[in-house]
Amino acid sequence: MTKNISLVLNAVLLLAVAHLYYLHFSSASTEAEKPAAIVPPPSENGGVKIAYVDADTLDAKYEWLKEQKKALEKRVESAERSMGAKKDKLLSDMAAFEQKAQSGTVPRADLEKEYTALMERQQKLAEEEARLGKQLADEQRDAMNKLMANVEEKLKSLQSQIGYDYILSYSKGGGQVLLANDSLDITYQVLDLLNKKDEKK
Repeated sequence: MTKNISLVLNAVLLLAVAHLYYLHFSSASTEAEKPAAIVPPPSENGGVKIAYVDADTLDAKYEWLKEQKKALEKRVESAERSMGAKKDKLLSDMAAFEQKAQSGTVPRADLEKEYTALMERQQKLAEEEARLGKQLADEQRDAMNKLMANVEEKLKSLQSQIGYDYILSYSKGGGQVLLANDSLDITYQVLDLLNKKDEKK
């Protein structure tokens, strides 16, 4: 389950950074009128301006995201421990019941009553496990929504400083962008913005 959470959060990160495609300046503006971009635009001849953010670096160094991942991992570990203990206890009680049933020393009515109670416990445990799974999935979804809103909000706050038509997500060894020119990398400028803004909260 912990591995699944890590995969989900990595997918969330890639989705969020891909959501950072920003922002085309008005055609009426001149280059002199535009505020300085985070780094100089790669094209000065009117072409499309593109930059990228390294998703692996953002995943490893964005403090807010690291905190969210730790919190979710703790929740998963706590849920696994709790459910594991309850399942072990139920299995132990079932084994004890089976021994009683085989001994032939316990009245049939008592065995039937105990069996019914064990089946009810099993049903309630399955329902609790499903409820916990939904709760954790909801928390993952909320974390994804907050991440996307967080990143978008912070880049919007610098809308006038971003001189790019697109900001792509790049991940070494995977993803849609197979090769990237290091001169287009604005990862640390974006990371610095995100972490500094978080510290002020």
